[in-house]
Amino acid sequence: AETILETVEETGRLVVVDEAHPRCGMAADIAGLVAERAFGALRAPIRLVTAPHAPVPFSPALEDMYIPSVAKIEAAVRETLDYGAKAAAE
Repeated sequence: AETILETVEETGRLVVVDEAHPRCGMAADIAGLVAERAFGALRAPIRLVTAPHAPVPFSPALEDMYIPSVAKIEAAVRETLDYGAKAAAE
């Protein structure tokens, strides 16, 4: 936990990736910890990239869409890094 908090203090950002459900999982616990103990350091909203809040599909094709992809992770990171940049540029 301390390593995550130190990193948030340095970067001001947090993206948590987890294959589990977004509720009652490790990602939610990490986000809650950071919101509680390092909220003032955040320069962007915390982003969670998780499986949807739905049962795990049986079909391999649907399963691939269910698990967080590289594209979803990349998009979340870019949004977090770009947060506030557009408003500052205007």
